[in-house]
Amino acid sequence: MAKPARCERCGRENDPSFAFCLDCGQPLKGAARSGPVLCSACGAKLQPDFRFCGHCGAPAGAPRVAAPPTPPPPQRTPPPGPASGRPAEDEGRGPARPAAATPAGPSARPDAGPRVTAMRPDGGPGTVFPLGRDETPCGRAEGGIQLADDPAVSPRHARFTLRSGVLRVEDLGSVNGTFLRLKGPHRLSIGEEIRLGRQVLRLEPLPRPAAADPAAVRPWGAPDPGCRFRLTQLLDGGGLGEIFPLRPGENAVGREAGEVTFPSDRYVSARHARVEVRDADVTVLDVGSSNGTFVKISGPVDLAPGDQLLVGSQLLRVED
Repeated sequence: MAKPARCERCGRENDPSFAFCLDCGQPLKGAARSGPVLCSACGAKLQPDFRFCGHCGAPAGAPRVAAPPTPPPPQRTPPPGPASGRPAEDEGRGPARPAAATPAGPSARPDAGPRVTAMRPDGGPGTVFPLGRDETPCGRAEGGIQLADDPAVSPRHARFTLRSGVLRVEDLGSVNGTFLRLKGPHRLSIGEEIRLGRQVLRLEPLPRPAAADPAAVRPWGAPDPGCRFRLTQLLDGGGLGEIFPLRPGENAVGREAGEVTFPSDRYVSARHARVEVRDADVTVLDVGSSNGTFVKISGPVDLAPGDQLLVGSQLLRVED
């Protein structure tokens, strides 16, 4: 057996195969040079005069440190089946958070019961508001449905009620009203308001002069079309805008062409709606517009899944 190599600096006895002292790194005289000296930490070849490994930086002759054991892979737990009654958990993230009052898609919380979803400007679903109580007020400052970022919403704007499985909505005297999107033809009453794009229009009777009035005689120009009704544009702040007489028959409403047009409103479709006048009846019908035609509610209205409401500038969709 070879004799240990003693360090001249610190006196430590080292393995004869070491070229440097394990304590102080001093080159060892008389150490065996029969083969290449390897780094005890990484196994790289060491130059005879180097005190530290040029590959890993460990001192020459340092004892090898065992690598920590590799932890076993995590065990995968199969997700609970439909009969478990609990939501699945994301691996490594803990239980899933409830989706109530947080951005969620139409399929979120399928067992949550009736609720309304605030739609984002891009048409995607936003915050979900559950309607599990008998009454759920809606407004800018209070209630279970708070729309604090919309200045067009009154502090107490509307109220949702759920009794015996029937969901209803009622306006609470808000400044700008609550509007329900039309699904089919709707017969308008005098004074009723409709909303399309950014426009609010009110149906009014068109005053006609008495037959005995000399001013009623038209000495020139086109013959009287016989208009008995008109749509009056309602402006922000309560002012009145344009007046659109409605002739008997069909009156087209849109952005580009028709009897009632709004060229500067990009939320109005080119062909948005149609207003039909038949004797004393006035009916409005959406013709496949992008943003829909809405009518202002004047009392409690029953709601069904898929119905859409305009509360201020916020679009709410009813889901079940």
